[in-house]
Amino acid sequence: MTLQDNINNLSAAFSLTEKTGNTFSEEQFFKKPANGKWSAAEHVQHLFVSVKPLVGVFGKTEVMLQFGKLNRPGMNADEVVALYLEKLASPAAAPVVSRNSVEGLSATQAEQMENLRSIHAKFIERALSLPDDVLDEYQVPHPLMGMLSPREWLFFTAYHEGHHVKTMEGLTH
Repeated sequence: MTLQDNINNLSAAFSLTEKTGNTFSEEQFFKKPANGKWSAAEHVQHLFVSVKPLVGVFGKTEVMLQFGKLNRPGMNADEVVALYLEKLASPAAAPVVSRNSVEGLSATQAEQMENLRSIHAKFIERALSLPDDVLDEYQVPHPLMGMLSPREWLFFTAYHEGHHVKTMEGLTH
């Protein structure tokens, strides 16, 4: 898959997240479900917190250098998703998920959605600036899945956004 294909998938996932987050009224956006799961606002904040560090890492190849070069064959999108789902199902996932939780929610839905839109745009810009060979040469740590190449991060991020969108769509409006 080319970088542009990855960016197209990522852009579509980001657009769907933003569209879904904006379907809620302000009250519904922040309302926690009765089952104790995350509100739409918390899902959006989690996605913001998940993408923000990637903007810095993808912004400078020298930052990636500190994590070294990938020492295994790269995974395709299906393999990345399968690994994520496997790791997510393990008991070791609970502390990682809670560590990447949702603190510091913005005061309004509009602010939170603008923060997400802005970080999405910056991430796309940074990803587009990477030379294609860098996408498969370096590795960057993922808190649950271990080291991923930048290309694998693109696969993961697109899937991760969709994963949270599906949950958000299941919340009552």
